[in-house]
Amino acid sequence: MLSVLGYLLVDLAVRALPAPVADRSARGVARLAFAVRPRSRVALEANLRHLVPQLPAAERRLRAREAFEHFALSLLDFLRLRRLPAADLERAIEIRGAVHLEQARASGRGVIVLSAHLGNWEWGAAWLAARGERVSILARPHPHPRVERWFEHLRSEQGVRVLRGRPAWPEAARALRRREWVALMADRGCAGGPAWGWAAALARRTGAVVLPAVMVRLAPGRYAACFEPPLTHEACAAGDHRAALRRQLVLHPGQWFGFEPAPAGLLASG
Repeated sequence: MLSVLGYLLVDLAVRALPAPVADRSARGVARLAFAVRPRSRVALEANLRHLVPQLPAAERRLRAREAFEHFALSLLDFLRLRRLPAADLERAIEIRGAVHLEQARASGRGVIVLSAHLGNWEWGAAWLAARGERVSILARPHPHPRVERWFEHLRSEQGVRVLRGRPAWPEAARALRRREWVALMADRGCAGGPAWGWAAALARRTGAVVLPAVMVRLAPGRYAACFEPPLTHEACAAGDHRAALRRQLVLHPGQWFGFEPAPAGLLASG
């Protein structure tokens, strides 16, 4: 129940307070959460140590604290989506790697968006849906069912569908064969193994292309959609996705919500 009340209070703050005031409050709460050194902070700092081993310890702590702050800001921006017209959403996004996005769209196949908990993936899914793509996501349910139903409702308002089948494979495969887009995260496990293995298997079965992509925060209310070259299922199975996602993680370590140990192989450069 406390979880539900917490999210309702955050939603009330987003609606009642000017954006700069709400953002400052969110940063303050995030710094407090960081200061108590939860397990998520320990896991994040360990992930950053593997991702950027040359980063001094003090700098690594600073990037980890920034990630806590960005996580809080991303939640506020997610809640703001329902009051953001599609035209304003489009204007808020800068596209990086547009040629790769167009290559995936022009393939005439389903597209598996392989992303990470970096920046704001909710804005990424909503933006793709606003551009006319039929988007489904594979997301870990929130522990509280009522909160999860609320999240699913917010996503559906943006035209984003959550895959709920258990296992999710058949539903995802049907969507890809209909030439739709399915998004999943590569920095956490998926169906008992690395998400890229799941993506590679889906691509092999359905003929879909795999498109590594992230949505990173540039400024309040401003994001960049960053796309890497599309991958075949052979390239994905061989691990080419790891270099693509590592590039984005290294560029934006203060926006990576790596609050759980990353899957083996994602952070190693070899």
